[in-house]
Amino acid sequence: MKYQKIGVYLSAKDNLPESYVRAAEEVGEWIGSTHRTLVYGGARKGLMEVLAQSVKRHGGRIYGMVPDILQERGWVSDTLDVTFRCVDLTDRKAMMNRESDVLVALPGGIGTLDEVFTVLANTGIGICHQPVVFYNVEGCWDSLLKALDQLFEQGLINGQPADYYEVANNVEELKALLEK
Repeated sequence: MKYQKIGVYLSAKDNLPESYVRAAEEVGEWIGSTHRTLVYGGARKGLMEVLAQSVKRHGGRIYGMVPDILQERGWVSDTLDVTFRCVDLTDRKAMMNRESDVLVALPGGIGTLDEVFTVLANTGIGICHQPVVFYNVEGCWDSLLKALDQLFEQGLINGQPADYYEVANNVEELKALLEK
């Protein structure tokens, strides 16, 4: 097993499309049933909690990177096996990156984009070499991937997209990328 600690960036929003919920459940099932460790933001809201519950239900371990604000608001998931306390979101990103073997982006918003772009920028200057995988559930990342392709074509980003990230369009493709 190449990757043991799977870092996942994803939404903490509720009332999202059922396909996003199902994707989080499937990823959690795979992490748990293969005895891997989830590394994530530690929140008990939205897709974050769906993922964590699924990992726990299927026997996996969970590392939660918990900013003070989550603790203060009582939004910390009860599923955590290990809690890493951090000051803020910047600190959380650094901890997640340090603790993860690979980073997966499920559907998410500005926070997810911030987390992913930090890793991609660090990759671009050679200080980060962790693989990043966009799990493109129902095309949720299509517009972003197209914009990135244009930046590569215009020479604004060095190298090729594969130097920075890979894309999985379904859970089987995701598992194949994480198991290779």
